[in-house]
Amino acid sequence: MFTMKKPVIITVLIVLLIITGYINHNLTLKASSKVSSDYQKHEEMEMVKNLEGEDKELIETISKRKEEKENDDIEILDTKGENIDEIAKETNSNISQAISKEDSLRSKNYFIEQRLNRDKLRAGLIDRLNAIIENENTTEEVRTEAQKKIINIGDIIEKELTIEGLIKAKGFDEALVFINDERAKIVVSKDELTEQDIVKILDIVMGETNLDASNIEIMKKN
Repeated sequence: MFTMKKPVIITVLIVLLIITGYINHNLTLKASSKVSSDYQKHEEMEMVKNLEGEDKELIETISKRKEEKENDDIEILDTKGENIDEIAKETNSNISQAISKEDSLRSKNYFIEQRLNRDKLRAGLIDRLNAIIENENTTEEVRTEAQKKIINIGDIIEKELTIEGLIKAKGFDEALVFINDERAKIVVSKDELTEQDIVKILDIVMGETNLDASNIEIMKKN
C-alpha cells in the first residue's frame, strides 16, 4: 500500500493552499474590474425606465456613443514603466473637473450626465489597468500595483453608492458623490444649502470614509 510521508503531505497541502489563494485573488480582481461597467449599465437601464421624451433620448444617445467609443478609450501602452498612481490621478482629475464645471452645473440633466461620465471614465481606467496586468511586458511590481488599484476602485464605487443612498434618505432629491484616496466631492439637489444640511452630509461622508471635513467639498445644484 502506497503511503505518503508527513513532510510530503505538508508540502502538498501548502502548494494547494497557495494555488487556491491565487485563484481566489484573480477571481476577486475580475469581479472588481466588472463593478464599474456593470453598475453603469444597470444605472442607465434604470434611468431609461423612469424617464420619458427628451430625457430618455438623452440617456440612450449617451449610452450609444459610449459603446461606440469604448474600444477607442483603451490605449496600447508600454507597461514596463507605468506609473499607476499617475494614471489614476489623471482620471480622478478629469472626473472632478467635469463635476465642478459651471456649464455642467447649469445643465438640467446634470446628475444623469455626470454620473454617466464618472462611471465611463472609471470603466476606462479599469480597462487601462487590466491592459497593464495582462501585458506580458509588465513588471511584477507594476502588475501587483495595478491589481490593488482595481480592488481599491471597487471599494470606492461601493462607498459612493452607499453615501448617495444615505444622503437621499436625509431628504435630498438627488446626490452625486465622487471619492478618491484624498478627497470627496458631493453635489446635491438643493436651492440653498443650510448649515444643518452641510452637517448632515459631512456626518454621512465622514462615517463612511476616513476623510476629514476639510477634505470634503459640498456643492449644490439648483
